[in-house]
Amino acid sequence: MLRRRLTIRFALQISFAGILLIVLAVLILDWMFKELNYIDMKRNFSPYGISKLIDEAEIDEHGKIINSELLKLLKEDGGWLQSLDEQGNVLQSFYTPDDIPQHYNPGQLIDFWEGTKPFPYMIGLWIHIKGDRQFIILYGKSAEHPLSLRPYIEASTINNGTIHLSDSAEAELEEMQGWIQIIDSTGSEIAAWNKPAQAPNVYSLSELALRTVYYDQYSMMFYSDYDEATGLTWILQFPATERLHQASIFPNVRTELQVIILSLAMFFAGSLIVFILLAVGYANQFVRPVFDIVDSIEQVAAGKLELNTRPIKKRKKHLFKEVMDSIHSLASVLEASKQAEIETQTYREEWIAGVMHDMKTPLSSIQGYAHMLATTKYSWSEEEVRSFASTILEKSQYMDQLMEDLALTYRLRSGELPVQLEPHSIGSLLREAAAKAAAHPLYANRSISYEFPPNDVIGKVHPPWFERIIDNLIANSLLHNPPDTAIHIILESLPDDGWQLTLSDNGKGMDEQTVKELFERYYRGTNTEQSAVGSGLGMAVTRELVQAMGGRIEITSELNKGTTFRLIWHEALQSNLTSHN
Repeated sequence: MLRRRLTIRFALQISFAGILLIVLAVLILDWMFKELNYIDMKRNFSPYGISKLIDEAEIDEHGKIINSELLKLLKEDGGWLQSLDEQGNVLQSFYTPDDIPQHYNPGQLIDFWEGTKPFPYMIGLWIHIKGDRQFIILYGKSAEHPLSLRPYIEASTINNGTIHLSDSAEAELEEMQGWIQIIDSTGSEIAAWNKPAQAPNVYSLSELALRTVYYDQYSMMFYSDYDEATGLTWILQFPATERLHQASIFPNVRTELQVIILSLAMFFAGSLIVFILLAVGYANQFVRPVFDIVDSIEQVAAGKLELNTRPIKKRKKHLFKEVMDSIHSLASVLEASKQAEIETQTYREEWIAGVMHDMKTPLSSIQGYAHMLATTKYSWSEEEVRSFASTILEKSQYMDQLMEDLALTYRLRSGELPVQLEPHSIGSLLREAAAKAAAHPLYANRSISYEFPPNDVIGKVHPPWFERIIDNLIANSLLHNPPDTAIHIILESLPDDGWQLTLSDNGKGMDEQTVKELFERYYRGTNTEQSAVGSGLGMAVTRELVQAMGGRIEITSELNKGTTFRLIWHEALQSNLTSHN
């Protein structure tokens, strides 16, 4: 499960990162192609750029143009645009000067377009069909160059490599931070005005063409004018104030190359961000849980079993949920084992203390009577000697039974004692065991009644053990209750091939703590100073014997209302017990 989850998680994250990179690459390529197309149209806006944009322009059913890119380039180019219907009426205008008509007669527009009649602007004409209607798109631009060197040429003189301009011309050039150079037919400079130190002194034909078209590469606007009268070429340059926005990034690199470099830089930057996010995700999903696991293991190794990691309910989607749950389970098991060890140690100490107390008391009596018999100061009568001997015998028998019960209890718990179960009549065994227990002098005049089913109950038991169980239960009920306590024993068959033995008394009952401790540790309701039968281990031995024969024992008791023991046997449980042995 964990391997599959790790594989799926890795595959999903790598796939997601790959998809992000593909989307990023597509977006950057789209932006790059648009920028390159924009640069190309800007350089050749008239007539190529405007023609392409008008061909691709979106025009609604009313002849209105919807194209922000077209209008942006139109404004930068200094041109104007009109949309006309078939009757020559102007439907829409952009950046039109005041001297542009708002209505054209058919022949008049054709004369303006063909140049047969004077018109102050160069115009281009395109026809668009929208549904069943035709619209005419008219583009115009001033026939003159937006910036002419002719006024500077006419208002200047050349003297010893220096150009002298009028005050007004110098003021205009200084305002635009421009300078003028004059080159001869070889491209060499023969005169200049206000030329910066980094400007070249010689121009080749290709460099003149490049500077004219790719002004953004040089960060300088470039204009030239050839004077046929003198055979000289005048050059005007000034800083480009209206360049493409990316030209300033790499001043000496062509704009197209700048766009490509910028696109690659954006892709690598985006890829870096994607991989950083991926690394952060890996660290959060893989590294942090590993640290939690290591920290939890170290806490468990140090004996700190109350782990400080995040609660399991907050880790429903935790990648290493099974591992963390296993560590928490291990910590819980170790904590339970630690508590069980403490309880076992306490139980063992209390058990040993109880056994030592019960052994020390009769042993003290035996030693005392032995000293009395051994002394030479007194001459004991035969009756006194017999009394001493009787007490010594009673105490020694008690110690012997205590030793046997201890050995039997540990042998039963360790599984060393073989269990020989054979079918017997439970009713017959019950009568015999109860009769022997009731014949004890301490139980004289006690009431013991029976209730048996109509059919004999046959069960697999070991008769000596069964007799010991009945004797211990009757002894527990009669010795620790008032003399008028009555015991009622019920034997009944169970529907699932089993049988149940219920022993109830109407004595003083037991509190909850006594019921809890009755089978769990060395416990007696009396002590050896009293005349009592048994070693004090009777109920512990009883439980072990019942379990050794494949049964279970239950107890319910309430103060001043009596106690009930239920011994339950099932054929299936006994079969499993026999097969294991």
